[in-house]
Amino acid sequence: MIFIIGINLFSQNKEIIALSNEAVKSFTWDIQKTEKGTLMFLDVPYKQDNKNELEYLSLTIAKVKYKNRPDFISVIIPNNIVQSNGIFIKFAKSVKFKNEKRNVELGKENPIRINFEKCGKADCTARIVDGYVIDKINGEKVDIYQNFFEYDFVIFLFVYSNGSNKSVSVPLFSFKNQYKTLL
Repeated sequence: MIFIIGINLFSQNKEIIALSNEAVKSFTWDIQKTEKGTLMFLDVPYKQDNKNELEYLSLTIAKVKYKNRPDFISVIIPNNIVQSNGIFIKFAKSVKFKNEKRNVELGKENPIRINFEKCGKADCTARIVDGYVIDKINGEKVDIYQNFFEYDFVIFLFVYSNGSNKSVSVPLFSFKNQYKTLL
């Protein structure tokens, strides 16, 4: 009986490791170095509810040499959304409970709204200059860049033109590890 349980646990561990490796691969940023600095790219696939086709949320982080903070963070999504709403950003942490289970806990701050800088025939782009955004509700400067290090997930929320909404969650573990190598 102990032998069977051991095999089952080993099998489950192999599955967990395989899933973990797939997550690392899926959320590993592409890095392009230039004379001026570095660009980090991540394409996150998602599906609109009741649709089979994949859409992509693309993140780009531009870092200039000799500067710790990014020059900008851009978020690009397909233009089939309510463009005047912009895109909302929310952060979350992974928390461990007493029973060893993990859960995601949203940050206490309100979602931050970012207007699109431009919308073209295929997509819309929101740009976060120097990693800061001014919260339109209270006028405070929010450090989005720092939140990428303090939280475990960044969640992007937007509304489709048909009225449905979507949230796309991006784990930040890979970003944290890869960005540190650029400093």
